[in-house]
Amino acid sequence: MSYIDVLESEIIASGEDPAYAGGTTDAVIADFEKALNVKFPLSYKLFLKKYGALSFAGDTYYGITQSGVEAMCVPNVAFATKSARADGAADESMIVVKASGYGPIYSIDTSILGTTGEPVIVETAFSLKCTKEKNIIYQSFELFIGETVRQAIREL
Repeated sequence: MSYIDVLESEIIASGEDPAYAGGTTDAVIADFEKALNVKFPLSYKLFLKKYGALSFAGDTYYGITQSGVEAMCVPNVAFATKSARADGAADESMIVVKASGYGPIYSIDTSILGTTGEPVIVETAFSLKCTKEKNIIYQSFELFIGETVRQAIREL
């Protein structure tokens, strides 16, 4: 059983009603990787195949939506990442997977490998273009989504 299957069972057991875009295929994932010029880590690909994008307990995790790589709104990861890059809030190695409104941005940083062998999750401010400051908060997307979803379940 993969981490995403365990997480799904915990989401279902919580009684909270998740909303998701619907899982996607390897071919569509490859299109998004090409559009963003990055390789997605395995744990993120598993998330995309299961959910596409996910809203749960007030949090939205960006991913692949029906609108494709040319989408014009979140929770589409291509839109979120391209927008953040254009604004200087993310660099070319980052994949924006969550934002907190006017607060920090959470991204997979493909330029930094964590202890799990996958890229880390970094928290950055919109001022990244000025400060270049990245705060590593999780060693992988798997650990990030697992902990944040479980925290949300505890707070229900």
